[in-house]
Amino acid sequence: MVGLVTGIGLVGWGGIASIGGLVAGALALQQRMRDGRAKDGQQDGVVRNDAGIPPGGPAADISPYEAYKLGVERKVAEFSTARQSTVIKIVHHDPDEYVDHDTAVEVIDTLRKAGPDAKIDVVLHTPGGISSATQQILHALLNHKGPKTAYVPYRAKSAGTMIALACDEIVMGPSAVLGPIDPQYSWLPAHYLAELPSDKSADRISDEMLVLSKMAKQAMKEARRFACEYVNDAHKQDGTCSLTDDLIGGGRNHDYPILPDEAKGFGLKVRTNMPDACYGICQPPPKDEPFLIVSMFNAEDGEKIDPAKAPQLPRDRNGFRLGRDVFR
Repeated sequence: MVGLVTGIGLVGWGGIASIGGLVAGALALQQRMRDGRAKDGQQDGVVRNDAGIPPGGPAADISPYEAYKLGVERKVAEFSTARQSTVIKIVHHDPDEYVDHDTAVEVIDTLRKAGPDAKIDVVLHTPGGISSATQQILHALLNHKGPKTAYVPYRAKSAGTMIALACDEIVMGPSAVLGPIDPQYSWLPAHYLAELPSDKSADRISDEMLVLSKMAKQAMKEARRFACEYVNDAHKQDGTCSLTDDLIGGGRNHDYPILPDEAKGFGLKVRTNMPDACYGICQPPPKDEPFLIVSMFNAEDGEKIDPAKAPQLPRDRNGFRLGRDVFR
């Protein structure tokens, strides 16, 4: 919801009192919005929000983000119970989130605690990640003897595709995408960087770029080796490395979307009957949705108000402003 206050000409104590009233109103309406989030219907006659918390209950004052986290945890637990499996959640929404070494530690520890024969369900929603961390995850999955299924409701690109390929089967949403697994080196496609000396004479290439080209060539070699080594045999129709070699050097852009039908055409063991729970697990967190308060301060002689010196609205315990000042 967006509240818009314009042209009120706040001056002196009257202005301060008006701002206080706006903040109090924002707080009250924010609380009503929290209490009104009822997505899962009624349980025992009590309306609950997506986290399973009834309005006015012990945790009714938690932030929308905390409620979101509780809701995801509940969906993971329900999916695990329904499948009688151990669920590994690799879900990234923020641009700064990706498969990193913390992800590798979490996956390795989850597999270790689950036991060698446990059924594993990997729920993936990620743009990719670090090669070395991905290799650790692939090694752990390869050495796990129990059945492994990857669920991709929306996307599992790059390193996410490799993690999916390490499982016995892949369940994709009808519009979900996998992607090429060609390495990127120094934020550049390693495949093209490795070919640089063939495209330009040595006297036209800097020493730095020549070194990067050699390192990219090595990265391509390593990627081909470990991708072929860790892809599950269920996806190797001809028993060779042709699948991974094509996904690495097949001439596609790194962000190329591989939809389910094309994935099946590659010989991947893919089905598209995605459980609703996996969509819920991969839903993005709530955005900061404060009230938009446009404060129009009257200034003498047309003087503009410096936003840095204007009254600042308070923040909640998650650091989100309870209102947003917009000065025009």
